[in-house]
Amino acid sequence: MHLALIHTSPAAIAPLIRYYAEREPEWKLTNLLDDGLLRFFRERREDDAEAALASLVDRAAGYGARAALLTCSAVSLALLARLQARSPVPLVKIDVPMARAAVSQARRIGVLISFAPTLQPTVSLLEETAASLGRQVELLPHLCDGAYEALLAGDTATHDRILQSGAEELAARPVEAIVLAQVSMAHLRDSLAGALSLPVFSSLETSHAAVREALGL
Repeated sequence: MHLALIHTSPAAIAPLIRYYAEREPEWKLTNLLDDGLLRFFRERREDDAEAALASLVDRAAGYGARAALLTCSAVSLALLARLQARSPVPLVKIDVPMARAAVSQARRIGVLISFAPTLQPTVSLLEETAASLGRQVELLPHLCDGAYEALLAGDTATHDRILQSGAEELAARPVEAIVLAQVSMAHLRDSLAGALSLPVFSSLETSHAAVREALGL
């Protein structure tokens, strides 16, 4: 089975490679990275982002992928729908299954974010998912300044410390659950859940079933 992983951040690659190596060791993975897309999202150039992402999806199909997993949380649902409409293979956005799981289990949800352009798409995703399920939610976003920059610089310890502090602030507000808005945070899920005694949702685990479904498994 051949799955393409489409990234806008190099930080997303390692956790996904580790995860699928453990759970789906027979799968072939192709990683496609264009971190220039982050500039488009920062500058709100969605048309340019759409063209670049569509090119990556086409390339994934050209490499023989049976489906593609879009790992960028900054992609809005509207942009996702346009990409899916033109995609030659099934296209899954990594945080959509996570949103369904979170709003199904909690009403007051903290949202931990390290990359500012991810904030609005993640909030919108959770709100729209809740509405589609007939659920009422209250969202408390928390942007962890400096965490993403530390991660890109290779300082995982500082990244994790900033996120842990942010999660503790959310837990004190209080919240019923915490959503980790980016897959680069996924390695913290278990430790945060244990330390805070709260459900913590990561897009890494929740997207796996959706990917298998897209592949017809």
